[in-house]
Amino acid sequence: MSERRFYFSTRIDRSAEAAGLLEALESQGWQRTYVWSDKKLSSDRYGEIAKAELDGIRQADVAVVLLPGGYGTHAEIGAALALGKPIILHSPDYNTLNTPYPCVFHYHPLIKLIVSSVLDVDNLISLMNSMVENAQ
Repeated sequence: MSERRFYFSTRIDRSAEAAGLLEALESQGWQRTYVWSDKKLSSDRYGEIAKAELDGIRQADVAVVLLPGGYGTHAEIGAALALGKPIILHSPDYNTLNTPYPCVFHYHPLIKLIVSSVLDVDNLISLMNSMVENAQ
């Protein structure tokens, strides 16, 4: 199996919540293309960080997004769509998915939408593997 890369997006204060998912992905041989959660966000580095995040999306085979996201989450979804990257979008419920309003891009054909109160890590990894295999 060739190296598989993913970009991960969520709100920065949810990084600890996502730790189990990220560990499982790495244990299955997935490589994260950019780790934004360990960066110090100072305004003098915003441009550099934005470019690095876009490079991370560009290098990824799949983008994984957990809602609710932060201010940049939908920009990252848009960048992944523009680059033709498949996306797994998880929302714990439809209220979260549609807040502050419904977004048509959540339903783009490149997005696999999962609405579930529980994040099924094994299912998510299986979907990611399938997305990469189908893209090859």
